[in-house]
Amino acid sequence: MAQDSPVPPPEARARFASQLRRLRVQKGFATARQFALALGIEENRYTRYERAEVEPSLTVLLKICETLRVSPNELLGFDPPRS
Repeated sequence: MAQDSPVPPPEARARFASQLRRLRVQKGFATARQFALALGIEENRYTRYERAEVEPSLTVLLKICETLRVSPNELLGFDPPRS
């Protein structure tokens, strides 16, 4: 029997949701509806990301990065590499 995929810790999902919302607003998308339209997904689906209920697929994650013009590291809240 196949094992279920491990669920990320709730704090990781909450941190992602907070970062996503902060970047969305910072980049000029005042509402979740506006951003969902820009991504080409349903508003309900997108707002579930911001409420930390679900996680986006890799494809959607990349689309979010492209739309916000940020790197995946920035979106996920990783510190930039040290030189």
